[in-house]
Amino acid sequence: MRRVTALSTLALVGLLATACTPQPGRGGAAAQQAVAEQAARQAAADTPAEAPAPSAPAVTKNACSDAALTLAADEVIARVNGADVKASELGDDLRRAEQEALRTYCGEIARVRQEALEREVDRRVLDVAAKAEGKEIEAFLDEKMKAAVPEPTEEDLLDFYNKHKSPQAPPFEMVKDQVMAAMVDEKTNKALEELVGGLRRAAKVEPLLPDVRPPPHDLRSDANNASTGDQNGVVEVVEFSDFECPYCSRAADTLRQLKARYPEKVRFTFRHFPLSFHPNAKPAAEHAQCAHEQGRFWEYHDLVFAAQRELSVDKLGELADQAGLDRGKLSECLSSGRASTQVAADMAKANEVGVGGTPSFYINGRAFAGNPTPDGIAAAIDAELAQAGS
Repeated sequence: MRRVTALSTLALVGLLATACTPQPGRGGAAAQQAVAEQAARQAAADTPAEAPAPSAPAVTKNACSDAALTLAADEVIARVNGADVKASELGDDLRRAEQEALRTYCGEIARVRQEALEREVDRRVLDVAAKAEGKEIEAFLDEKMKAAVPEPTEEDLLDFYNKHKSPQAPPFEMVKDQVMAAMVDEKTNKALEELVGGLRRAAKVEPLLPDVRPPPHDLRSDANNASTGDQNGVVEVVEFSDFECPYCSRAADTLRQLKARYPEKVRFTFRHFPLSFHPNAKPAAEHAQCAHEQGRFWEYHDLVFAAQRELSVDKLGELADQAGLDRGKLSECLSSGRASTQVAADMAKANEVGVGGTPSFYINGRAFAGNPTPDGIAAAIDAELAQAGS
């Protein structure tokens, strides 16, 4: 049975699937390679070189707008039978397309820079901790992971299998080795997140990376959007979620931890993005919106995620009773179409801002592309709080 080595997992912190559709995020094979190359470069840097490398030219501009390539309205861009075609004649479609392309470019630049910085900060805090114990990073991590992730028992494996199996899953004995690998992966990743997160919190990390992100999206909430936390907070975390998505269920646990960590200054808002291949997600979303009308959204939210493997219409009704909903008001809400309209509005907004899967987080209107763990999202929240002087 396969054990996961700590060194290979360093780049895998948070890299197990985190969304119901592929999304950009930290790592993958490229991240593993990057960590290895980073360590090699650092080792080389510690060895005196025969001659210093040439310096790169100084760059003074960092704003996203500096990358814009604009055409003057009266610029002649073609001639047809001798008649000038000016840039202004290309219409607003080109302008909007150029703005979206610039937003994509700036967002990607900001993301890859932040990911590279996060990897280097992780490497440095691990290096300091390892040296304090007289070890190299690999030996340090192997020791920590062996202590944190004991060999699972047969009972542990069976329990993990039963919690995660799909209706089409093969019998336990046929996939026992794969269950072992998945369980060890999950526990090792969690242990690494806790280890590195603790080291980062204890270290003095001063972020100075220039902010080249594109402008935020307008995701201001209204009365139809369920939210919790500080309603006047300077930071708003918006989650687009799907009640049948297993990763969204995990995200609900993440947000519970974040709500406890930030009792003030942060507002958490839930918005719907039921995916087409989850047949029960949209009915669940509509029931949740009707629960919101009765002031019981979060109670219903928790019950639905706890039962997400069985979300038939009858089950959604049972959960409504458990949440203390008035069945008459629930039926009226559902039949009126109000909830369906509200869910559709969330989906339209999700498509507008480019949501590609669930869960997707937006922090003060900007897509969060980092590691969607409590520490990963907390780092982004802290950056926004610091920028606001809070």
